[in-house]
Amino acid sequence: MFSSEHDKIQFGCLFATFLVWTLTIIPLYVSRRAADGGFNHHTPRMQYNSLTASGLRILGAHVNTMEAFTLFAVGVFVNRAGAGSVVVADAVSIVFVVSRVIYVLTYMLNLYLIRTVIWFIGFVATFTLYVLPFCT
Repeated sequence: MFSSEHDKIQFGCLFATFLVWTLTIIPLYVSRRAADGGFNHHTPRMQYNSLTASGLRILGAHVNTMEAFTLFAVGVFVNRAGAGSVVVADAVSIVFVVSRVIYVLTYMLNLYLIRTVIWFIGFVATFTLYVLPFCT
């Protein structure tokens, strides 16, 4: 299906990031079930107001991972369309995925200073994908 190892790495990282986002749904669902009145199927977003602090952190990790996934995915395609370095793109894609896993864990564990540093590493990885075509 993929024409090169670089395709497998970069698109594999896209899929892995999607899985990270998907897996954050599980603790978020558990947190929402534990909230007052259980899971609210009628107006689910209104239930966010009744989440505990840990539930809100899980929600934050979930939402931020989707936001980061979107920018990362576009960055992968921008680099490919602009013929940027595939070797560097492979490396920063892997760094991005690892940073997202650590980010989610630090968010859930309330390690906010480490989380901020990890977020920045993921941001730099994504930013690199956008500028690679101009540098290579």
